[in-house]
Amino acid sequence: MSWIIGILLVAVGAIIGFFVARYWLSNHSDEAELTEQVTQTKQQLADYRQEVADHLATAQALVGQLEETQAKLKSYLHHSADLLQREQLQPSLPFFAEDTVRQLRMANQHKQEKRRSDDRPAADMPRDYSDSHSGLFSGKAATSKSTAKESTD
Repeated sequence: MSWIIGILLVAVGAIIGFFVARYWLSNHSDEAELTEQVTQTKQQLADYRQEVADHLATAQALVGQLEETQAKLKSYLHHSADLLQREQLQPSLPFFAEDTVRQLRMANQHKQEKRRSDDRPAADMPRDYSDSHSGLFSGKAATSKSTAKESTD
């Protein structure tokens, strides 16, 4: 009978060992799963921090470019305002040089003198016109027709 007690003790020990192992492994698997989740969460947090850092670096670079553009615009506007003030204080520069303006004035005076001389009435008629009537409008053709009618009557 001692061997039956031995077999029963081994069977009871196997059953108890089975449940203990199941409980023990389930706790370790939950712990491993939690450890894996913590690792994943840390990795996601590190990735998020990197994205935020990249975003802030890009935003800072864009702000720098914006400030540079604003400084250029401000400089350009200041320069334009200075030019306008100088233009108001100084007489405007002519489009042509002084020599060219002088030559244009002289040419204009010659044209005006020529117009004045052309405005004078001409004393003589041009030679290509004649005083006597000739051609279609001379009136001789009408008189010849009337004389031809009188002769036929």
